[in-house]
Amino acid sequence: MRSLLHDLGHGLATLSYLADGLRADPGLPGDALHRLRLMELELDRLLQLVDLREPREEAFALRELLTQLVAVTALRGPADVVLVEGPELTIRTDQTLLWRMVTNLLDNAVRAAGRGGRVAVAVREVLGEVRVEITDDGPGFGNGPRGSASLGLGIVLALAQRCGAELRVDPAPGGGTCARLVFPAHLER
Repeated sequence: MRSLLHDLGHGLATLSYLADGLRADPGLPGDALHRLRLMELELDRLLQLVDLREPREEAFALRELLTQLVAVTALRGPADVVLVEGPELTIRTDQTLLWRMVTNLLDNAVRAAGRGGRVAVAVREVLGEVRVEITDDGPGFGNGPRGSASLGLGIVLALAQRCGAELRVDPAPGGGTCARLVFPAHLER
């Protein structure tokens, strides 16, 4: 496994260097430049995944990370994915683990919402807890299209426990599902 991660890391680094070279192209239109920047951010996250060091807890701007994830997910379609207006919070946890959790939950929500559906990502502070909520307007938990949802939710559950967080999956008001990551006392003041 270690050798596979090593080789994967080299391939991802190569893609990152190629993206860096492409960014220098003066003829690159603005929209393509934006998509390239999102691709570079995803490559950076993937490189962090193959890094075998222990998770690193750090303080970071939560909305900034969620903005990137929503932008990437929205480009993949088929559902409309939006980040709901909310507070600018700084959270203290492992950013890569949070990225993995939210990515898995977004993938499940987009698959459940389907073409023409809607997925909303919200950040809330409730009694000192930080909550990341991903709500879809699909058919509801367990009633959507089959896929790797159970694997993704298992991954999210395990990662949430490593971060001292809790995963809650509930019916959304009006239909669909709300997956909520709750981080007690992780708010950075």
